[in-house]
Amino acid sequence: MFKIRILIRNLIKDRLSTVFSVVSFSIAFCCAVLVYLLATDEMQFDKYNANFEQTYRLNVRAIDGSNMVNCSFPGVYNDNLGSVTGIEKYARLQLGTGERYISVNNEPFIETNILFGDPEILKILDFEFLVGDPEEALQAPLSMILSESIARKYFGDQDAMGRLIHLDNHDFTITGIVKDLPEQSHFRMNMLASVSSYKVLNNNLLTKWYMTAFNYYFLIPGDGDFDGIENQLTELFAKGHKIADEDLKFQMYLEPLADIHLRSAGTLWDNAIKGDYKVVIGVVFIAFLIWTIATTNYINTLTANYRKKIKETGIRRVNGASRFILGVEQGFETLVLLIISLLLSLCITALVLPYVNIMTGKSMELGFSLFGFLTPLILVSALLSTAYPILFFNSFKPSEAIKSQVGILKRKGIKQQQKVRGAFVVFQLGIATFLIVAVVVVSSQLQLVLETKTGFDKENVLVVTNPYSENMNQRYDRFKGEIEKLPLVDAVGVTQNAPAGYINNYSPVRLPGQDVSENQNIAQIVVDHDFLEAVGARFITGRNFDEKIELDKRDKIVINQSAVDLLRLENPVGEKLAGLNNAFTPNGELEIIGVIEDMQYFTLKESAKPIMYYIRDWGHHNIVIRLHEGDYSQAVASMKSVWSQIAPEYPFSMQFMDARISSNYQAEINTAKTISVLSGIAILLSILGILGMIVFTIQHRTKEIGIRKVNGAKISEILALLNRDFVKWVAIAFVIACPIAYYAMSKWLENFAYKTSLSWWIFALAGVLALGIALLTVSWQSWRAATRNPVEALRYE
Repeated sequence: MFKIRILIRNLIKDRLSTVFSVVSFSIAFCCAVLVYLLATDEMQFDKYNANFEQTYRLNVRAIDGSNMVNCSFPGVYNDNLGSVTGIEKYARLQLGTGERYISVNNEPFIETNILFGDPEILKILDFEFLVGDPEEALQAPLSMILSESIARKYFGDQDAMGRLIHLDNHDFTITGIVKDLPEQSHFRMNMLASVSSYKVLNNNLLTKWYMTAFNYYFLIPGDGDFDGIENQLTELFAKGHKIADEDLKFQMYLEPLADIHLRSAGTLWDNAIKGDYKVVIGVVFIAFLIWTIATTNYINTLTANYRKKIKETGIRRVNGASRFILGVEQGFETLVLLIISLLLSLCITALVLPYVNIMTGKSMELGFSLFGFLTPLILVSALLSTAYPILFFNSFKPSEAIKSQVGILKRKGIKQQQKVRGAFVVFQLGIATFLIVAVVVVSSQLQLVLETKTGFDKENVLVVTNPYSENMNQRYDRFKGEIEKLPLVDAVGVTQNAPAGYINNYSPVRLPGQDVSENQNIAQIVVDHDFLEAVGARFITGRNFDEKIELDKRDKIVINQSAVDLLRLENPVGEKLAGLNNAFTPNGELEIIGVIEDMQYFTLKESAKPIMYYIRDWGHHNIVIRLHEGDYSQAVASMKSVWSQIAPEYPFSMQFMDARISSNYQAEINTAKTISVLSGIAILLSILGILGMIVFTIQHRTKEIGIRKVNGAKISEILALLNRDFVKWVAIAFVIACPIAYYAMSKWLENFAYKTSLSWWIFALAGVLALGIALLTVSWQSWRAATRNPVEALRYE
């Protein structure tokens, strides 16, 4: 009881230090808990599958020096996989490709996450059936499995088995209901249809080698010959494409299922839900830095008022207290303070967790599993927080501690103590510098991908989805004719694939006279005469399509700069491309009439695709509308009214282009927010640590300051005296932090094909801001010390 009274008395007596320490540790523990929940969630992706350690996704890596990785393969590749030895099971799975129009009981809906898979996918990955037979559910064409929530959405409490869902002009029969997939799945599934449905919908997807649309999943025993399997898969793929062994520029490899979410950030044609292990490691590292800052702040707090503490320790030791007992009491006092901080941090975490979940798109919860993380965290914090102060205070002889308060610290090695505290300040300023660089680089990269590299004018542009159907062209013509009359509408065009989306049609092309072996894959996108104007494409050379020139609809194309580079064209306008699938000319040749800048499809994690645009009377799927400034809400309402009159059987679906682009970078936007918040917290705690350090310095030099003022020293000279060491520490921190920041941000930028430059000004800005933070914090206390009455200073000791 006596020890508890002493503990409570000490905490209350030094209430300013107690509040400072509790606030620091509470913030640090709150960050630690949130980051632990986030990292644990990210690391658990796909591990709910019973066979996740034996499950792999097929990828192909270019071995031509680019090291590009792709995970999309043709459906026909599946036909001969049975000849590959060492594979226990294999299946195709086509992940969702955006919004799809469906109807249930003749009522139209827009749905997402509609997948197509082979029956074997139900044996490779875990789908918990509530109703239906897993052996039969995906056997027949036009069969479909629903998730539990989707079945309830469309059919309520009624039995959904055997009911019909209309998709792509065909009726799909519901053959099973499964539980919703866990959030830690690398794909979402609302509906899963049989791959054999494409025999009815589009048989080319199952029979043409140039049509890639599927991911392949394999179940392989743990002792399998992976090199042998990968080589067999490579040979099979080369054979299908009629590629000779000496021309091989790729190699298949098997990616573990648990790696897909975190380790496939740069994989092309990948619709998986992606994280990034580099970001997870970075966030964990920042949380560790925050905890370390809080610990050093506490050490500074304990040792700042060293004279009083040393005298108290000396008196207790003279009265019989051993060093061990004093150490235990200090450790117990620290442990109690840490527990108070932890409890407060859990309250804060509970309050902010809903907002963190909204920002990250997760459903994290506080649970008892946290005890396994928090218990060692508290014990390690207590040990590290008290080890140095205990050694420091117990290094003095009791007699010296009692009788000689003026010079005791000097006699015991003041220079050594200054070095230790200087190291703490360098550490905290180094963290501040590193984090400032990180925030600036991440913000610059987001600015690049969201604004700079779009390749077209995205402002005031919206995209309306025109569903695939027999009368989609007529629907577009009527809709365009009506909305062009609206006062805010400047231009209307249509395309098969709008920017910031995917591209689903490629063709092997070559220059006239070249051999077929010299073919290059180039994307082909259907447009009308007005699309390039409506989207704000930027012409480099040549002209746009002209409705008055009849041949423009037959054998003319516009290509982008990446296509020019791929084909090595010096004067592209007037050149022809041969071998195109959709050419009406005898030799499959189309003439280039213009070249535009690369428009951003997919994300800038991938390099720009070589693309050709041409006019055809099909694929009028994305209606692009350019507006001028005005009341957009009224314009959208008018468009919706027009649509409901023209196509009442389909919901009106639209999206502004800037929102369409931003949605592709939601993970990066969330990363930027997370790093900015954590960095702000770390910098704030660093400021508090520097503040504690200058308080200690001023306390030690109070009499020196008084003597200098009596002898005529100016306030500016006193300020310079106290700030000098901190400028030196800022310089050391800058030299240490910059190369670390450069390396870390270079590794993060490797995820992008287009990168912001790590310019010198970013590091200079970080150094200036770190110096400013230090000087402002120090100068505030230095000014108070420098303007203090020198008589009070001389009487201080």
